[in-house]
Amino acid sequence: MKKAIFYALSLTVFVFGQTFAQSVAEQNLNSAIQSAENVQQEVVNSRKAVNQLVKQLTILGNPNATLFSDKMHYHVNQVQNQADDVDYFVALAKSNSVIDFSSTAITALTTDLVNQNDILLNLTNQMTAAIVANNTTQALNLITPIRSALTRQFNKAGNIITKIGVIKQNIKTYNVCIKTVDSLGNPASYNAGFYCQNTATGAYIYPDNQEGTCFTNLLPGTYHFGSFQDYFCGTSSQTVTLSNALINANGIIEVALVVWCE
Repeated sequence: MKKAIFYALSLTVFVFGQTFAQSVAEQNLNSAIQSAENVQQEVVNSRKAVNQLVKQLTILGNPNATLFSDKMHYHVNQVQNQADDVDYFVALAKSNSVIDFSSTAITALTTDLVNQNDILLNLTNQMTAAIVANNTTQALNLITPIRSALTRQFNKAGNIITKIGVIKQNIKTYNVCIKTVDSLGNPASYNAGFYCQNTATGAYIYPDNQEGTCFTNLLPGTYHFGSFQDYFCGTSSQTVTLSNALINANGIIEVALVVWCE
């Protein structure tokens, strides 16, 4: 009997560790998405610097090569840092996630993102030389490739965000709450306690909210939900395969158990 109890407790601790790790992995991926969004915001800021330079070249007649060069160098440093952060947080998520996933596509995109930095620095050097030589025509001809490189970075950052979103969906966990009803479907109370069992692993999991009715961060899979019998009363049980289609407007999956009494 003691061995059985110890085994059940070990399974519970193991599952709690899994759900906690999965929650951390999702937070890591959210941080990676934020880093990619930072790249896009930096591109927006740099586009403003390009527009300002165009105004200086075509209208004001006083192009500031140093100011533009400083801005582009700041830009490439920021993109490098944010790309490194994306790789770091995705790798962290991969190490924390109970559900494995591939980060190859993300790494390829961050590499492409940084490769555009080299193009931008080369174009910036050409721009500086053209302005110093008072070659406005050459300077204006460089605007389009600079804008194109920035657009590629913006789009690649967007692709990173999309692919991380797919990964998040693939390792998604679920929150499930028990709703007790009578035989007519009306709300009913039941206080003897609930549990669920992962049908694949056999692990038992118990509610972790104050009311004792909800299971948070359940991994994808099929679960058997039931209750402990209370003298002459009990509830029905239900086996559910977790899926996005079952999530309600409150972001949870609701499982109805029918209360019965002898």
